[in-house]
Amino acid sequence: MTSTGTDLSIEEYFDRLHALVRVLPAERAPLVQGRVLAEPLFARLPLPPRDNSAMDGFLIPAPASPDDLTTPFTLPVIGDVPAGSPTQVPQPGTAVRIMTGGEVPEGFDGLVIPVENTDVPLGPGPVPETVTVHHLPDRNHIRRRGSHIDAGHQLAGSATLVDAPLIAASLSSGVDSAVVHRIPRVTIIATGEELINGQLSDSNGPMLEALISSTGLCEITRTVCGDSPIELHRRFNAAAADSDLIVTTGGVSAGAFDVVRAVIEDAVERDDYWFGHVNQRPGAPQGHALWDGIPVVCLPGNPVAAFVSAHLYLTQLLRSLRGLPRPAGVKDRPCLTAVAGADFPEPHHPLIQPCSITMTESITASPPPGPRMRSHHVAALPGTHGFALLTSPVAAGEQLTVYPY
Repeated sequence: MTSTGTDLSIEEYFDRLHALVRVLPAERAPLVQGRVLAEPLFARLPLPPRDNSAMDGFLIPAPASPDDLTTPFTLPVIGDVPAGSPTQVPQPGTAVRIMTGGEVPEGFDGLVIPVENTDVPLGPGPVPETVTVHHLPDRNHIRRRGSHIDAGHQLAGSATLVDAPLIAASLSSGVDSAVVHRIPRVTIIATGEELINGQLSDSNGPMLEALISSTGLCEITRTVCGDSPIELHRRFNAAAADSDLIVTTGGVSAGAFDVVRAVIEDAVERDDYWFGHVNQRPGAPQGHALWDGIPVVCLPGNPVAAFVSAHLYLTQLLRSLRGLPRPAGVKDRPCLTAVAGADFPEPHHPLIQPCSITMTESITASPPPGPRMRSHHVAALPGTHGFALLTSPVAAGEQLTVYPY
């Protein structure tokens, strides 16, 4: 897409916002869901950390040759090794009962006979005096120390999101902390005198808080400000002292009471702000600034416009702030190829269309029922699961790309 007149294209505005953001500094912290690695993470211990049994069964010395043990044969059981117990070494002609994960003496040349291959009943029970082996396994069922990974193995590179699988792998290999990027601090300022005097409820602030929280760990401060330039200036100063990103809603157009634009234009150097129109619907009025060096993203006030703009720009901006790989463009995000379940509106400008997504035998995407969604139709958002970015009409049965929320 290209700019129309003085408008910016979606891609141009996306790039402008990302030019404001620098990845947050690093610190050493416990491994928790939602942090992002600032340095590669390496295993401290091998996996498995010790030789151990892969089966519930009986550990016996390895025969010198397959012919040395002709099944069936019976051996005395001289010990018991549940997981976490000290190792025991069966001598030739004996067996030790061992549970899955039970430690095998390091380098022991033996094999584990699965309990299913013996005359011992499955399940809990006392240690039998003897075990009769009906047939030998085709492998030894011993997991050797370091057979999965060695100490020093790289578990994950920098710019990796800490998630449940990485936490499991790291703790298993002796790592419980990492050098990670600091958690973002975000201030949301919803503006408008109508929010102060009770004419309208502040839906944008809580909506953005929920949306930002869903992207990962964040420290979020949320506030509401009326149309007083002095008060908004004070809120900007307070936010800039304790935030990594400031997000506003409302007051970005050219009206007499568009206070966000007025305050920023009055207080910020001309090269450090931009207000204008982005070639998109809904949400054409947009703006951004640097307030004392802190990025400010100025979203429109209509709730659907704020919602789709936040998904289009803000969620991706938070990825860059957290230290995840910077997206190459607005479409550099997970997507699905779907079949239109109904006709989508004809886009007179690039259209960000929330839609429902169903996954049965195929993936189907449909716009909300009823009249064409407008920027104030907030009640049409429930039940949507993603958006389509449309530049041409899409009829029912045709394919389109959708981007899940």
